[in-house]
Amino acid sequence: MNKLVVFDLDGTLINSVYGIAQAVNRTRHDYALEPLSPELITTFVGDGAYKLMERSLADADKAVPLEEAVQKMTQHYADDPTYETRLYAGTAAGLAELKKDHWIVCIISNKPALVGQKIIKELNIAPWIDENIGGGMGYPLKPQPDALLYLMQKYHAAPGNTWVVGDNHTDIFLAANGGARSIFCTYGFGHKAASASSFDAASFAEAVEILQANQ
Repeated sequence: MNKLVVFDLDGTLINSVYGIAQAVNRTRHDYALEPLSPELITTFVGDGAYKLMERSLADADKAVPLEEAVQKMTQHYADDPTYETRLYAGTAAGLAELKKDHWIVCIISNKPALVGQKIIKELNIAPWIDENIGGGMGYPLKPQPDALLYLMQKYHAAPGNTWVVGDNHTDIFLAANGGARSIFCTYGFGHKAASASSFDAASFAEAVEILQANQ
C-alpha cells in the first residue's frame, strides 16, 4: 500500500494571514465597511469562505448578501493570492524529502480551490503536490471525510498509511473521520479545540520527522 500524507494549506504549508486579511478587507471596502485587523480576521479562518465572510461581516449595519460577498472576496484573493504570503521554514525541503521517499503528497483545504491552486503554483511547490482539493470542487468541507476517502481510494492508501497534517481542529477531526493518523501543527494560526491528534509538531520539519519515523 502507498503512503499518503494530506496537508492543510493555511497555517500549515503557508503563512497567509495578511493575504487573507487583504481579500477580506477589500470586500468590506466594497460594502463601505472599515477594515478589520489581520489578527481578528485570522480567528475567522478554517471553516471555508462562507464562514469566513459571515464572521467578517457580522458588524455590518445592513444585511450583506453572503453569496455575493464570497464571490467578491474570492475574486479579490485570486487577483493577488500571494500578497505577504510565504512558505513556513523548511516546507519546500520537507516536501521534496517526502516525495523522494515515495510519499503521495496531497492538499485538502477549505480555501477556494481557485485561490489555493494559484498559491501553490506561485510559491513553487506544485511539483511536489500530487493533488490539491479545495472549496468549490464538489466535496463537503473539512472535517467531512469525503475528499480524504477519495484520495485514499485513488492512491491505494490504507488508513494506517494515511496522515493528515494541519493546524486546525477541522484537520484533526478530518483524520479521525477517515480513520487516518494526524499531526497538529502548533506553529500555525488555527485552533485545536477538543480534537485529539496522534502527534503535535512545532515546525514543518518536525512534522516531516514524525512522518518519516512512523511510516
